[in-house]
Amino acid sequence: MIDLPFGFSLPFTVRMPRPASAILIAGVLGAGTATAAEQLRFQVYLDDRPIGEHSFRIADTGTTTRVTSRASFDVNLLFINAYRYRHTSNEIFRDGCLTAIDANTDDNGKRYAVTGEASGDSFRIRAGDGAERADGCLKTFTYWDRGFLNKRRLLNPQTGDLEPVRVQPRGRDSVAVQSGRKVPADRYALQTDELTIELWYNDELGWVGLESDTGKGKRIVYRRVL
Repeated sequence: MIDLPFGFSLPFTVRMPRPASAILIAGVLGAGTATAAEQLRFQVYLDDRPIGEHSFRIADTGTTTRVTSRASFDVNLLFINAYRYRHTSNEIFRDGCLTAIDANTDDNGKRYAVTGEASGDSFRIRAGDGAERADGCLKTFTYWDRGFLNKRRLLNPQTGDLEPVRVQPRGRDSVAVQSGRKVPADRYALQTDELTIELWYNDELGWVGLESDTGKGKRIVYRRVL
């Protein structure tokens, strides 16, 4: 297994019934709205080898933000698929705080499901056979929203774990995007208990880059497709 840096740290063989949070998300995402959605796309590399893409659809109506995240990676060795990763997460935020999540992951054949919804001042999380509650304003690893860097714990949408994080500004820098050109950006280092994730934000484009170790002597690199 490759430890992935999306905040999905990277077992059911039968899909569990869809809980209330999943039904809520399906209804809200399917509702008609005049709000234009922002699309973020990243080409993903393992060292210098392209392995797939991670995309984000972000629809902001003012107080509510609806996000669909999809990641698809394949690592091939000698024409054989050595590693396959698929992840989809639907998340709803109100005033910047998570109100519902429905996430599913296939990590090289191991399947994970995380759901949850806000209830009063807390958030109920279900992952596998377990459930827990978190108090306060909760966020996932919302790289597209630079405000998440102020949080000291984040919900991992693959495992359902609440992970402590530490963030250090690294000053002004530049980072390559998919076109090959470099853009100026603010650089941050986000540290979990297992990984250090480097992030880059451009003043006009927002989140434009990510780089992290995998725990296996390799590097995962995200390059923004403009």
